[in-house]
Amino acid sequence: MFDDLNELYQQVILDHSKSPRNFLKLPNPNRVAEGRNPLCGDQITLYVQMEGDVIKEIGFQGSGCAISKATASLLTDALKGKTAAEVKTLF
Repeated sequence: MFDDLNELYQQVILDHSKSPRNFLKLPNPNRVAEGRNPLCGDQITLYVQMEGDVIKEIGFQGSGCAISKATASLLTDALKGKTAAEVKTLF
């Protein structure tokens, strides 16, 4: 079973790394956050368009390893449409 989960994990990471979702700079974000890892050089900028308390649009740009790009892709997919309270609960 562990091998199956490991293979699924690798497939998800590879898929999101090769074809990241929401890999774009929003034209008019009202929230922007930057993250950098000085040890490995990963760099991600997150762009968010909030409408009231809801994440209406979210995107990211940056460079880094497959895991950081896949993680940003999965994160943006998970947060789109959520309220700030729902996001806080996730974290």
